[in-house]
Amino acid sequence: MKPFFNSFFASLLALLVFTILGFFIIAGIAGAISQSFEKEKTSVEGNSVLKLNLTYSIVEQTQSGMPGGLALLGLEADRGLGLNDILASIKHAETDENIKGIYVQMGISPNGYATLQEIRDALADFKMESGKFVIAYGEVIGQNAYYLGSVADKVYMNPAGAIDFKGLSAQLTFYKGALDKLGVTTQVFYDGKFKSATEPYRMDKMSPENRLQLEVFLNGLFDANVSEIAADRKMQPMQCREIADSLLAWYPTEAVRLGLLDGLKYYDEVLDEMKSRMGIANDQELKIVAMSDYRNSFTIPKVSDSKGTVAIVYADGTIIDGKAGNGFLGSADFVEMMQQVREDENVKSVVIRVNSPGGSAVASDVMWREIEITKKKKPVVVSMGDYAASGGYMISCNANKIYAQPNTLTGSIGVFLIVPEISDLMEDKLGITFDTANTGMYSDFPSITRTFMPREQQILQSGVDSTYLHFKQMVAAGRNLSVEQVEEIAQGRIWIGEEAKKIGLVDEIGGIDEAIAAAAKLGEIETYDIKEFPIQKESILDQVLVNLTEETKMQMQAEELGFMYPHYRNLKELLERPVMQARMPYILEIK
Repeated sequence: MKPFFNSFFASLLALLVFTILGFFIIAGIAGAISQSFEKEKTSVEGNSVLKLNLTYSIVEQTQSGMPGGLALLGLEADRGLGLNDILASIKHAETDENIKGIYVQMGISPNGYATLQEIRDALADFKMESGKFVIAYGEVIGQNAYYLGSVADKVYMNPAGAIDFKGLSAQLTFYKGALDKLGVTTQVFYDGKFKSATEPYRMDKMSPENRLQLEVFLNGLFDANVSEIAADRKMQPMQCREIADSLLAWYPTEAVRLGLLDGLKYYDEVLDEMKSRMGIANDQELKIVAMSDYRNSFTIPKVSDSKGTVAIVYADGTIIDGKAGNGFLGSADFVEMMQQVREDENVKSVVIRVNSPGGSAVASDVMWREIEITKKKKPVVVSMGDYAASGGYMISCNANKIYAQPNTLTGSIGVFLIVPEISDLMEDKLGITFDTANTGMYSDFPSITRTFMPREQQILQSGVDSTYLHFKQMVAAGRNLSVEQVEEIAQGRIWIGEEAKKIGLVDEIGGIDEAIAAAAKLGEIETYDIKEFPIQKESILDQVLVNLTEETKMQMQAEELGFMYPHYRNLKELLERPVMQARMPYILEIK
């Protein structure tokens, strides 16, 4: 027995020592990771060029610690830098003597036109206010990247490259045929003849109404783009249209001859031109500062004579009930932010930055109510990003003032409900059957394992009708319109920002800066500080690990599914959440 106890206590001691050592090792690793995300301030040397990378998805607000530590994951340093910090960096560079110009790395950009317009406008201001240069370069250049890059003093492309400048297209994917083969029936209830979110599940092509609204939107968007490109390239809009319609920009030499490009150069030759502008010899190294590193080099000073604070609340992502994760906007999170804003006595007015295709109608209603409560204490201004559609418009319509970019997609005032019925899939394909015992005829309502009975269909459609009427009443009250007037511009139809202003859905055309200025004026403060919500956590590690878990899962799914990933995610969101939806009609990928 004695040898047993000797062995037992020896093993116990070893386990204890191993646990203690493991704790310190893990703590050390965690500390190292945390430090990597909390970098020391970057020192920017003189005669530097600021680099703007357009090839990643730009979020509205930078998440704490994300850009600084991404090198650990083999990702680009700028990935994760939000629009807020990109705009702040460009503004700061105007008066920074160490920054002599900005280099725009064009390419294939996954970003929407309203986001890019915010940056484009900031670059135009940078040129005008500072007198410094902006040079854009790319190898293969997407249409939206060229739209932004065309604001530069010089736009160059690789001699073997190409510009994808051909006009805009939006291709929709229809799932009905696949669902029929799987044995899945979608039970669809909706209001609004333009509310085409349900079409992919009940049709195999666009309805005439859907095609009409898409063509009007795309033509309006392309006209706006062409107008700005032509102005900066000293061309006529019609010239740009003819180039796009004839695919002439596809040939590099033609793109130069026609004026879309200033020349064909290799990357090293572009660097040499920037050196020449800065008086640096060709054999010397050009100091290029990544945008994320540059943002880490300065802090935005407090306004010494501030009379109050303008709060910016980011409402970014698909709207869902409760708490949210990456890419989603949770109603519970929004309620918490608005309560913080109301309780902060220094906050005199609020800007809500909406970049959302909508989502849960109930969650959108909850968020609308929070704005209603806040308006009684402080003025609220909405600034629309790429999307403020359906539920995204529902939360916007109640603001004191609404700003949209000319290329913002908004409206889509309509409601739908999709409930899958999977009994054929389970029985015919998998051999699984269901049997239910009820106390009444409708006790198992709603069910996804049987077709709805007429009475149940009536109840669900009535619920959709009631929600749609409520939505129109909210818009009517917020926009000082009659319900009849709202019905004429509702019915699920999408509108581009310029048209939305004409029909009364928004008040002004402008970006986040204009919205902030309007909020300050309504709050009667001439000098003010900015405070952003959600407030980024001081303790970064936990947030980073959560974000990385979410990002890793999404990235793995995207890599495995490839071009099918957006469709998988869309189907998953709609079919796993059989609740009333006020959201964008489809995945709108504009090419």
